[in-house]
Amino acid sequence: MDPVRFANALADAHRQQILRLLWGRELCVGDLVQALGLAQPTVSHHLRILRQAGLLRTRAAGRRMFYTLDLDALDHGLRALRLALRPSRRKGKRRG
Repeated sequence: MDPVRFANALADAHRQQILRLLWGRELCVGDLVQALGLAQPTVSHHLRILRQAGLLRTRAAGRRMFYTLDLDALDHGLRALRLALRPSRRKGKRRG
């Protein structure tokens, strides 16, 4: 997982709210629009960013698409971000 894309996906308050709403349950766009009080195109935009970051699972049911948070992907992204931020160790140099 790309740590920059992951961090960008988490960097927006509306996307954080969407992730909280999708934690442990499935919702469609209409449910999210109602819960967030945002326009449908805005919610769809945020869902696209979260999907591109790999944070959502989707399930089609007829004409509706249902979303849920992929907790394994969230854990993987957090690990990738932690590794990306870790200072590199230089061989041969010791702190003393």
